[in-house]
Amino acid sequence: MKKLLVVIVLLGGLFVTSGCQGNTRTSSENTQNAQSAESTERSVDQKQLTATIVVTNKGEEVTSKEVAFQENESLLKVMKENFTIEEKDGFITSIDGMSQDQKNNVFWVYTVNDEMSDKGAQELFLKKADTITFNLQAF
Repeated sequence: MKKLLVVIVLLGGLFVTSGCQGNTRTSSENTQNAQSAESTERSVDQKQLTATIVVTNKGEEVTSKEVAFQENESLLKVMKENFTIEEKDGFITSIDGMSQDQKNNVFWVYTVNDEMSDKGAQELFLKKADTITFNLQAF
């Protein structure tokens, strides 16, 4: 009788243990699949949101880059990620070593889709397919 009771308890324990293992594996797989899908979705979003940034010096093009960004990212943040810049109070003062010169009235100005912007780079939020043109010019 004791042997039968021991066998029943062991079998019961085996069923309980194996049942828990199956659920843990499925939960883990679901978590990995959800993370993978989220990562893929983030990558697709980043690929879809692109803008072109053109840098010119006195009207002559120096560089042009297509940059990826996320929704609600400022131009300043995107510039910091893709160029070597210096800024003051949200306004860009130097791009890739080319600096404005206040004494000679040479300043960075930029257009968004060929329209002059009246905002600092920190206040401007990029939109899909924007073309931003920075020009270092004298006034």
